[in-house]
Amino acid sequence: MNPTIRQATLADQSEVLVLLNSVFSENQRTASARDEAYWNWKFMDSPYGQSMVLVAEMDGRIIGVNNWWTWQLTSRGNIIKAYQPCDSAVHKDYRGKGCFRLLRLHGLKMAQEQGVQLLFNYPNKNSLHAYLSLGWHYQQTIPWMVKVLRPLMVVRALFTNDQTSTIKLDEQYNIDSELIREAEMNTSDYDHFIKINRVEGFYGWRYKNHPQRDYYMLTVKKGRKSCVAIFTVNQKGAHRELVVVDIIGAQALLPDLMKKVIQFGHKMRVNFVALMNNPYYQTEALWRMGFMRRNFKNMVVLPLDWSLEPLVKGYSNWSLMAALHDSI
Repeated sequence: MNPTIRQATLADQSEVLVLLNSVFSENQRTASARDEAYWNWKFMDSPYGQSMVLVAEMDGRIIGVNNWWTWQLTSRGNIIKAYQPCDSAVHKDYRGKGCFRLLRLHGLKMAQEQGVQLLFNYPNKNSLHAYLSLGWHYQQTIPWMVKVLRPLMVVRALFTNDQTSTIKLDEQYNIDSELIREAEMNTSDYDHFIKINRVEGFYGWRYKNHPQRDYYMLTVKKGRKSCVAIFTVNQKGAHRELVVVDIIGAQALLPDLMKKVIQFGHKMRVNFVALMNNPYYQTEALWRMGFMRRNFKNMVVLPLDWSLEPLVKGYSNWSLMAALHDSI
């Protein structure tokens, strides 16, 4: 007997959150539990619209959940309506019975009916096969650029299983939407790169209102040009890390911006500074500043609009930011 697949309602909130926390408590990156604030931020309050949250129901209880996180991307000035199917969990008593597949197939059908053009996600090694079996395209392992500031501490951190928690910084580093919009004037939406469609309210929702993590920014300016790095500093036991989750502004100013980020990382005594490799900002060139390439986690895509297939099937076409991953 197959479970019933349906969209979640507010009445399901408590049961869904309990299931997510029970499944992810040991393996998730952050120490924060999913709660009502997380539900509202992740599922309800996005400027792109509410998530499509599906649940599998059987034996009078919810045994599986799958959130289709809504996004908008852009390329050559065209908006791409997208979903990121994440927050996928199946109760341990019902695994191996096809629940995950049923949730995904049901969601895929609904996404097509809604005119969604693209699906993308970052599966771990345990779930990658499930995506590939459903026809997703494997892009590659996502490359990160990492600069180690405290080598000995990095080695020690490898032997800890501590989860991360966010660190609050002085308000002088707070997100300033006006400065970000000024930096945006130095970018173009009409190149071939796939980028986040930064609609009104994006920065407030993604960074200022995040219920579990604190984000800050550093800025460099030269003449009329500026470039901004949005970052988070995380504590992992006795260790600290600085992750740049977003870059906005003039490409030519990236080296100066990263010098400022590195200086701040030394000030904060972080073990390392990291950012996703981004072809638009040519972050590969950061090797000149001591950054090393490290591959981490997978990326898969499934274009529902076939005209997008040549564009999205290629990492080099993506201006990929860690902002597209909610746990960072």
